[in-house]
Amino acid sequence: MIMSESRALVALALAAAIVAIPGSARAQAPAPGGAQAPPPAEETELVFEREVFQYPSFTRPNPFVALDDDSSGPRFEQLSVIGIMYSQTPSASVAVLSTGGVSVAEDGTVSPVDGDAFYLRVGQRIGNVTIVEIHPERVVVDVEEFGLMDRRTLVFNSRREGGT
Repeated sequence: MIMSESRALVALALAAAIVAIPGSARAQAPAPGGAQAPPPAEETELVFEREVFQYPSFTRPNPFVALDDDSSGPRFEQLSVIGIMYSQTPSASVAVLSTGGVSVAEDGTVSPVDGDAFYLRVGQRIGNVTIVEIHPERVVVDVEEFGLMDRRTLVFNSRREGGT
């Protein structure tokens, strides 16, 4: 019973404290100058847009495979045409590409200069270069760089045309 009396006393003291709060602690009066209520908010339309991604259509190389695995051999920039054995039958023509060059002696003897020579026919591949066409004075090739194919022409300069 003593417990219930103490609770009643605490509740009574609390009620008295609430009633005894001075009037100055009430809500503040509006600021002078007649502050107005904010205008009603405009209705906002929600728009849901989906982000669209486009990726290139060519296949990208696998970043975990070494670059030289599928294209071992010299790069296009290292190759030059040192000879063409042309035939009317396209499959019989042969292009001689080299990483070095040739030198021609006074007597007309041709000898290679520091580099490897490659004898290639139409359709064969060396490094990043694939032979597409062989003509009497030029070789048309496809060069693959970073998954993109680019068609280029290697020109054979004979000794008559100022070549070495």
